[in-house]
Amino acid sequence: MTISRFGVTVIGGGPAGIAAAIAASVDGASVLLIERGARLGGMLKQCIHDGFGSERYGEQLTGPEYAFKDISTLQETNVVVMLQTTILDIFSNDNIIQMNLCNRHGTVIAETKSVILATGSREKTAIQTNIHGTKPTGVMTAGTAQYYLNVMGQLPVQRCIILGSDDAALITARRLTIEGAKVAGVYEPSDKPAGQLKNVSQCLFEYEIPLELGHTVTRTFGSQRLRAVELCRVDKAGVPIRGSEKIEKCDGLILSTGLIPENEIAEKLGVPISKDTNGPICDQNNMTLIGGVFTCGNAMNVFDKVEYVSQSGENAGRSASRYMPQERRVIEITAGKEILTLVPQYIDYDILFGDTVMYFRCASERRDATVRVLVDGREVFAQKYEILRPAVTEKIVVNLAAGLTAESNITLRIE
Repeated sequence: MTISRFGVTVIGGGPAGIAAAIAASVDGASVLLIERGARLGGMLKQCIHDGFGSERYGEQLTGPEYAFKDISTLQETNVVVMLQTTILDIFSNDNIIQMNLCNRHGTVIAETKSVILATGSREKTAIQTNIHGTKPTGVMTAGTAQYYLNVMGQLPVQRCIILGSDDAALITARRLTIEGAKVAGVYEPSDKPAGQLKNVSQCLFEYEIPLELGHTVTRTFGSQRLRAVELCRVDKAGVPIRGSEKIEKCDGLILSTGLIPENEIAEKLGVPISKDTNGPICDQNNMTLIGGVFTCGNAMNVFDKVEYVSQSGENAGRSASRYMPQERRVIEITAGKEILTLVPQYIDYDILFGDTVMYFRCASERRDATVRVLVDGREVFAQKYEILRPAVTEKIVVNLAAGLTAESNITLRIE
């Protein structure tokens, strides 16, 4: 058993983790990057459609192309990368975070001044979506379907139903159709599609795939292989309406009903978790309420743009490389009831440099809306939007330094 010491350790080798490791290394820190998979890149490896990188790289890239650019930059740094590595235990002791790691070479103890949680998110399963019935083969998430199609080169279903209408669901529907499967319909419980309207047009309507709003899947049928599902209309509260049930024959049910941040390690370290984002509560430097523990990417907040994931990783990397244990004075940001999610939730008054980046989602669709940031009742930021949608993460950049005190009140609201 060996002991290795690093300034920064990044857990997770997706786009957020890679960006964090690069930023921390460029800033002069000794960096360890831990990834449990055999390859870096996270979910990008199976996203062969384009639409990535226009903001960050100035061109339309596929997921693997975006990951390749990041990995190529990473290889030019001194970051130590450990693949197929599992964290057996992690704990903090006297401002040093210690990890017991295991991989094919054996067990390793790593000590680090700061750790960045870039563990990503996981997809909701049938149980978490309240679908009753058996557990036959053919029920899978959109990510699993994409892995079969784009990595393994296999068609997992012949005739399927897709539950959920976010961008992942829409893109999966198109991909399955191109490869020869029949998508009998995309079913969405709400009265509006969750994905971008351009994807609804390009992925569904152009391929004559039906979109059924106000519907959900309530039951599966089949012992070994899925043979049918029960579909049902829902009311405005999302409750199935009795008497509206119908049976649709299929051998596949693709679920794309939301992502949940992976935060078992955060909870192990005692990091407080936000009930709104399901990710760690953090400040503008991506540091959680536990000193030396940082968060970024979909582990912090589920983003709909990979550029935001990478940007949050870069911020976490720079902040973690400069971390020094000290007392903190934090100011909570109050979000109006019209805000669904907001990160960061706090401002570290003693480490407030330059502009603060905020990411938020609105609770309901709003048109001709104005987003305002107030400090002690004084407006410091205002931006108008033609439309705000709950499925879209919005980014604003605010200068909070002028006139801010440790006792100030900061408010974000939509009017």
